[in-house]
Amino acid sequence: MLRLAVLGYPVAHSLSPAMHAFALKHLGLKGTYEALETPVEALQDRFWEVRRAFRGVNLTLPLKERALAFLDWVSPEALAIGAVNTVLQVEGRLFGFNTDAPGFVEALRAGGIPLQGPALVLGAGGAGRAVAWALREAGLEVWVWNRTPERALALAAEFGLEAVPLERAKEARLLVNATRVGLEDPGATPLPPELLPGEGAAVDLVYRPLWTRFLREARARGLKVQTGLPMLAWQGALAFRIWTGFLPDPWGMEEAARRALGEA
Repeated sequence: MLRLAVLGYPVAHSLSPAMHAFALKHLGLKGTYEALETPVEALQDRFWEVRRAFRGVNLTLPLKERALAFLDWVSPEALAIGAVNTVLQVEGRLFGFNTDAPGFVEALRAGGIPLQGPALVLGAGGAGRAVAWALREAGLEVWVWNRTPERALALAAEFGLEAVPLERAKEARLLVNATRVGLEDPGATPLPPELLPGEGAAVDLVYRPLWTRFLREARARGLKVQTGLPMLAWQGALAFRIWTGFLPDPWGMEEAARRALGEA
């Protein structure tokens, strides 16, 4: 029987158990998917448990960057991004992957969001790095903004991108909020509405609330918009394929997440 889990701290409100319960049932596989509270200082011991008893785990905040030091192998993509969100256990060895980056691009394609640049990524943390790397790999011109300019400059230099002031948002054709602004606060937005472009698309990786102020104002402006749930579902589906060889239905996983979020 497959034993899977998500590790993070805090992790009690993760939507991953609902998504992967759907995936297991949909594919007729026997298994479990748990949410295991794992502070940073407990990660090494938790990984020894994973080596003994789990097929694989997902990682969420604050573990994605810290995990690299404890793995036996890390994919080139995850190394470049500097973060692992999926771990596969084989004969006691741990293999690290990043499905956030390809999951983001697959979600855009599935949602009919044009892969057109310039793309402006708001935020230079772990999520911003994954998105910026993915969009660059997809061939787009990518700009980066961060509240701390030095972080944006460092990411731009590392990935060969351009760090820009927030005012350049008006010129972008794809906006991605990879900050935590708006999380649990529907009145907050990382981008003043007067800086929204006149055409293009906007994506928010925040999904609590599902419809953030950033997305609501972008939609009112006439932009094509996407919530954070499609990326969440696609990165989960790609992780599930790494563990099992089977790709579950990402739309079904998204609906399971939506129900768990109370948005069904």
